[in-house]
Amino acid sequence: MRSFLAINKRNLGLYFRDYSAVFFSLLSMLIIIMLMVFFLGDMNNSSILDAIKMVPGRGGDSDAVLIEQMSFLWVCAGILTINASTVTHAFYSNMIKDRTGNRLNSLLTMPVKKPVFVLGYVSGAWLAGVLMSIITFAVTEVIGVCKGMAVLPFDVHVKLMLLIMLNNFVYSAIMFLLATIIKSQSAWSGIGIILGTLAGFFGGIYFPMGSMSSTMQFVVKCFPFIYGTSLFRKIMLAPLETTLFSGTPKIIRQEVDKAMGMDLFLGNSQLSQYGKVGILVLVGLTFIALSTMYLSISKKKDR
Repeated sequence: MRSFLAINKRNLGLYFRDYSAVFFSLLSMLIIIMLMVFFLGDMNNSSILDAIKMVPGRGGDSDAVLIEQMSFLWVCAGILTINASTVTHAFYSNMIKDRTGNRLNSLLTMPVKKPVFVLGYVSGAWLAGVLMSIITFAVTEVIGVCKGMAVLPFDVHVKLMLLIMLNNFVYSAIMFLLATIIKSQSAWSGIGIILGTLAGFFGGIYFPMGSMSSTMQFVVKCFPFIYGTSLFRKIMLAPLETTLFSGTPKIIRQEVDKAMGMDLFLGNSQLSQYGKVGILVLVGLTFIALSTMYLSISKKKDR
């Protein structure tokens, strides 16, 4: 336990002392917020409003306001997923620096079991990611309240906190394995550029699932981004959807949820919320196991 806490404390200290790393790990959030304010906010409004207008007497100003708020939260949910991946990526930059500065080999020679070493790094990235994700969520909710949206209910906040913890666990594990494989700072920076470019697409932020071809939907479902984003959206939008779709045929809400990626399907079977959680947990545990195996093999090769 002492070794675990020591590794954790060291890595967290290195990350938060590097102000540029903290800033650039949040840069994707800032960019997407700007896109949301000027471009993405109204992306889905017209199609949802057209669906609501199919019900006699619906589609007025009050419905338009609810739909605008839904679109805002829809994008915010994607930001939380991207933020988890970019923050944990930035956190492990110090691990790459340790490798290039020949400090990582010294750390690996400590009398610490490999699972403890892995969990020491992963938990540090997880804590940093959770903290930054909470800040991100707070910022987006304040923006939403300023735009006239009501504060989300307490039970929604609790569910979101748990999901933030799970989501950051997944990307902490994924990024750790990549950090153990990547050998140079330039290559790690390249991974960050690719991640920032593709995360928004694979998370279904720039294009909703309903606008993608069946082939692209299959590709997107091969990455964990869409499962976390779908979970966030289902939880965050539930209160507004309950109000908006009150008195409308059930099929309208089902089709909207499917088109906007809140409901995911594997084949013809709809994936439950627990199914999405299970996929994320499985991905996280798999990458921790792979990282432990890789470090053990690497140490034997170095002997």
